[in-house]
Amino acid sequence: MGRRLGVALLAAGSSRRFGDKDKLSTEFRGRQLGEYAADAIPTKLFDRAWVVTSGPDHLCENHWRARRFEPLINLRSAEGRGTSVALAAMAAQEAQLDGLLIALADMPLVPPSHFKALIEEWDASAPITVSAIGEARMPPALFASRYFKDLENSSGDQGARVLVAQGEVVPCPPEWLADIDTPEALLALS
Repeated sequence: MGRRLGVALLAAGSSRRFGDKDKLSTEFRGRQLGEYAADAIPTKLFDRAWVVTSGPDHLCENHWRARRFEPLINLRSAEGRGTSVALAAMAAQEAQLDGLLIALADMPLVPPSHFKALIEEWDASAPITVSAIGEARMPPALFASRYFKDLENSSGDQGARVLVAQGEVVPCPPEWLADIDTPEALLALS
């Protein structure tokens, strides 16, 4: 029997640095920002796909569902990204998956080829594969099931940073990992 993978698209942040608007429903290059990562992730390569949100009926929800992402509601999202990581890991554990890829909904420029490269490196026996620009390691990242318990203990804004630091690097150009946290960052990439 082949390996079973899941993907969790984290979309539950409070976006404090973005202002009062919902960051993911903001227009970016003619579409909602929150649609890009969902479109880039090749969900056919995953047995389960979730989008972790802070509440029901997000403006991007229909788009996410159309791309096979099942919403997971994080009622503790105000406590930081780590709570979304923990919720995704619990879902992966419950689904008895072999691995979980964690991606961020506010990183709209990661191409499908990078997600595939993370999976290929992971399949080559790396228990954690992470994206990297030079020495900086970050999501998207793929974790073997033996790390699910560690991920479940994530809290605050650190998320899975300690585990990411241990991962096998899959390098990529800096623009792929652009993280839109402010209106200025959105404008710079538009």
